[in-house]
Amino acid sequence: MEFKVVQDDDVVYITIIGAVDNDNAEDLKQEFSALLAMDFEEAVFDLTYVPFITSSGIGKFLIFYKNTVAARRRMSVKGINDNLLELFRSIKLDQLFQIDT
Repeated sequence: MEFKVVQDDDVVYITIIGAVDNDNAEDLKQEFSALLAMDFEEAVFDLTYVPFITSSGIGKFLIFYKNTVAARRRMSVKGINDNLLELFRSIKLDQLFQIDT
């Protein structure tokens, strides 16, 4: 899994490349901690290159979302494939943050 971050003013764009599985969920947690230390108003995740996410990875996204909202920031997801979109909708993540395909 690769994690690329680009900041443009108050928006931070995060591209994740590769599967988010149990083996790299801890890496994701560390990356999210570093993101939360940055100064931004919105985090936009590009999941175009993520074929699947395990429950551990989804848990890390939920923790990041919770911390983002607590800091009065926003989060959104774009570039999500049909399988991930179906998963995110089935667990109602689309009701927490914006998801664009």
